Amino acid sequence: MKLKFTAIVGFCLALAACGGGGGGGGGGGFPGFVGGVPGATGQPETPASNPVITFSPSTLTGNQQTGTSASYVVKVNVTNPDVFTGPVYAVVLDREQILRQADGLRLVAIDKVTFAATLNTSGSLTPGRHRGTFSVSLCKDTACIGQYAGSPVSLPYDLTVTPKPLSALAPTGTRATVHVGAANPPEVDVHVGGPDGTWKATTSSSWLKVAQAEGQLPATLKARFVTQGMTAGIYQDELVVRSADGQEAKVGFTLEMLATQFQVSTDSFTFTGVNGATIPPQTLNFELDNGTPASWTASAASPWLLLQPGTGTTPGSLTARVDASKSNLASGDYTSSIVLASAGYPSKTVGTALTLTKPTLSAPSMAVILGGAKGRDEVAQSLSMSLNTGTNKWPWTLSTPLPNWVNAAATSGSVDANGTPLSFSPIFNGITPGTHSGLATVTAKVNGDTVTLPVSLVLNRDQRQLLPSEWGIGFASVPDGSVLTRTVRVTDNFGGALPWTATSSAPWLSVTGNGTTGTSPGLVLTADPKLAPTGQTSYATVTLKTSNPDVAAAVINVGLWKATSGLTALTTLPAEYTNIVADKIRPYVYAHSGGTSIDIYNAHLGTKVGSIANVGGSLAEMTVAPDGSKLYAVDTGGQAIAVVDLATASKIEAWPLISSADPYLSLLAIRTNGKNIVIAGDGNAYVDGLSINTLSPGGIRLVLAASSDGRRVFAQDTGFSPAGFIAFDVDYSAMGGGTLLVTNTASGAVNGAANGQDIAVNADGTALYTASGAPYRCSSVNPISLAFIASLPGGEAYPNNVKVTRDGRVICGVDGGLANADVWVHSANGTLLKFFKFGGLLRRQLAVTPDGMTAVGLTSLPQMVFAPLGAP
Repeated sequence: MKLKFTAIVGFCLALAACGGGGGGGGGGGFPGFVGGVPGATGQPETPASNPVITFSPSTLTGNQQTGTSASYVVKVNVTNPDVFTGPVYAVVLDREQILRQADGLRLVAIDKVTFAATLNTSGSLTPGRHRGTFSVSLCKDTACIGQYAGSPVSLPYDLTVTPKPLSALAPTGTRATVHVGAANPPEVDVHVGGPDGTWKATTSSSWLKVAQAEGQLPATLKARFVTQGMTAGIYQDELVVRSADGQEAKVGFTLEMLATQFQVSTDSFTFTGVNGATIPPQTLNFELDNGTPASWTASAASPWLLLQPGTGTTPGSLTARVDASKSNLASGDYTSSIVLASAGYPSKTVGTALTLTKPTLSAPSMAVILGGAKGRDEVAQSLSMSLNTGTNKWPWTLSTPLPNWVNAAATSGSVDANGTPLSFSPIFNGITPGTHSGLATVTAKVNGDTVTLPVSLVLNRDQRQLLPSEWGIGFASVPDGSVLTRTVRVTDNFGGALPWTATSSAPWLSVTGNGTTGTSPGLVLTADPKLAPTGQTSYATVTLKTSNPDVAAAVINVGLWKATSGLTALTTLPAEYTNIVADKIRPYVYAHSGGTSIDIYNAHLGTKVGSIANVGGSLAEMTVAPDGSKLYAVDTGGQAIAVVDLATASKIEAWPLISSADPYLSLLAIRTNGKNIVIAGDGNAYVDGLSINTLSPGGIRLVLAASSDGRRVFAQDTGFSPAGFIAFDVDYSAMGGGTLLVTNTASGAVNGAANGQDIAVNADGTALYTASGAPYRCSSVNPISLAFIASLPGGEAYPNNVKVTRDGRVICGVDGGLANADVWVHSANGTLLKFFKFGGLLRRQLAVTPDGMTAVGLTSLPQMVFAPLGAP
C-alpha cells in the first residue's frame, strides 16, 4: 500500500485566477493535513521532463539515531508560475514510509515563488542506510485527478540511521573512603542506557561487586564495595558494561582504606588564665573511627596538665585541667600534649597550649593617710588589697622595717580576690609635727611569679598642745573700777583629757595650780594690784604644761595697768587720724593718719605715750595679735602687711600681699591652735608671711570678727545690697608644713541689711552683732544659723561700728553728726546701759581696751574721743 502525504498549498499565483477551496496570498504559510487524498491513488510517478518546481537541496540527506525523528527543511522554488491557473495541491508519495505519518506537512511562503517545506522522519526507522525518491505531484484538486504541467517532481533522499550508543553513569560518585574494619559504604547506582537489547556487567576485583550482572537495556545497576579483609591503601577498578551489539561502557571506582585511628572532638586545647587562679577545665571526647569498642589510656606530657579519668573503653571522654602549682610555673606561654593510646591502633596526640598572665595585687587606694584631716587622729587606717586569683589564696609579706611613725597590724598572711585588710596605725609619740611619708611594699608569691603592691604611707601629725581660750589678757585697776580676774577654758587640741599645771611668772598674778583639759572651772587668773607698781603696766606670763613630753606648753600673756587717776568723763582730743586699734593686754590704742608712723595712746589717761616710726609707706587698716605680741598694718604703699613687735614698738618685717591693697582692706589677727594668723578683707590668710588659704572668692571685700580662740570667724561683705554674711570654722594644723583648714558653716542675709560696715562677736563666739548702713540699728544675730534675733535699742543713721567688750557689753556707733547720741552701750542681754555723743564716728574706727573699761573712737570732726565705760 502506498502511503500518501498530502499538503494543500493555498497560494494563488499572480497570473492565475484563484478558485475552489484554495485561497491566500503569496506571503502566507499554510498547514498541511495528514492522510490519503481521496481518489489520489493513481498519480503518475514518472517525473516530468520539464519540472515546474525545483528543490534545494536537490537530495534530502541526513543522519539520526535509532528511535529518534529528524526534521529537514527543503526550499521549494517555482520555475514557471504561469502554469498554475488555480489552487495547487501537493501530494508526496513515500513508498518506504520514511516520513512520520502523524505530523502534518507545513509549507511557509518565503516570497511569491519560494516556499519552505518541513519534513519529519519516522522514529521507527531501522538502523542502516535508507536511499530512495519521494515523488511530489502538483494537483489541481484534492483527489489529484488532474495535475499541472511539469508535475510530478522527484525529491531523492539518502538517510543513515545509526544505533543508540551504550552509556553508563554513576551520578552520586564512585569514590569511597572506609576505615579498616568498618562497615561497607553505601551501594552506588549506575544508570545504563543505549540500544535496545541485553547487557552484561563485569569487574576485575574482589572488592567491587555488581548486584545484577546482566539484563535488558535500559537498566540501573547496583555496584557495592566489599571491604572485609581489606588492608589500608588505595584501590581502583572499573565496572565494564557490554551491550548485545558489541558496544562497551566503563565506570571507574576508587576505594581508599584508612587505618583505624582515634577520632577526637578537638585536635588541640588552649588554656588561658591568671597564674594562681582556677582555669576552667575542658572536655575531650573521642572514639575509634571504625566504631569498635576498645580499651584506652591517656597520658599528659607535663606535670601541670592533669587528666581525669586516665583509662576507659571507647567511645570515651576525659577532662583536662591545668594546675600551675604542680610545676611552679611563672606567667608566660607553655605547650604540652595529651596522648591517647589503644592496643593495636596508632596513638593520637592532642596538642595543649597554656597562657598564664601575671597576677595583680591591687587596692582601691594605693595610699594610707594617717592622722586624720587635722593630724590629730590616732585611729588605725586600713586598705583592702586583693589578688585576682579568684578564691585561691596565696601568701603575702610586708616589707620591714616600717617607718618609725607607723605600725602594721600584720606583716604577713594570705590574700585572694575577696580581699584582705591591711591595717596601719600611727605612732605619734616622739614624732616631729608635720607630714611624713614613706613606702611599704606588699609582696605575694604565686607559683613562679612574684607580685608586689607599693603602698604609700603618709602621716599627718599636728603638734599636740594645750589651748587656752584666751592668749592675751589685760587687767586694770583705776579709780573708776577694776578688772582683776579672768577664767580661761583649757583644752587639748587632740580632744583628750590631759592633766595640766599652770604657773605664773609674776607675784602679782596668781593662777589655778592644776586641772584637766575640757573640764570646769578651768584656769582662773587673779591679779593683785597691791603687788604691782602704780602708774605703769606690769607684765606676766602664765605657762600651761602637762607631763606628756609630746604636748607643747601654752603661754598666756597678761598685762596689768594700775593707776591712781584716770578718765572719769568723755574726753576729746583734736586729731586727724584715719585708723585706730586696741591692744590685747595693754591699756593702749594705736592710731595713724595714713602716713608712715603709728602713735600710741594710753586709753585710761587719754594721753599719747609714744610712736612707732617707719612702719610703712602709706598705712591703712590695723589689727593686733590675740596674744598682744604683734601689730599688723596694711601698707598700701608697699603692698604688704607691716609687722610690728609691740614689746619693742618697732617694725620687724613686711609680708607681701598676694592681691592689691587699698585703704579699705580690713585685717583680722586670730590665734588658732596656738598659731597667729592674719586674715585680710579679700579672704586671703597669712601665716609667718606666707599666704596659706583663702576664706572667700576673690572680688568680695569683707569685714571680719572672731572668737577669742580663733575657731569661729564671721564675715560681712561691704558695698552690697543686700549685705551677705558668712560663718566659718577655722583650724590650723602643723601638718604639711602648716595647713589652715576652713569650713563654711552658714551664709545668708540678715534683717534686710545693706551696705555692710562692721561685725563683732563675743569672746566665746556665742553672741554675734552687725552694723550696716541700713537698717538704722545694730542687729543681734544667731552665730550658728546667722538668723536675725533682734535690733539693739538706740541708734540712728548710719550704723558703722560695733564692738563687744571682754565682759560681753555691746557698743554700737553711727556716722550721725547731727544726732544727740552716736554711740550706745548695751548689756550682754541687749539692755541699753548708756550712750555718748562722739561727733560722727569714722567707719570701723571704734576700739575698746582689753579690760573693757574704755572705748576710743575717731570722728570726722576730726578728733579722738575717749569714753570711760566703767567696770562691768
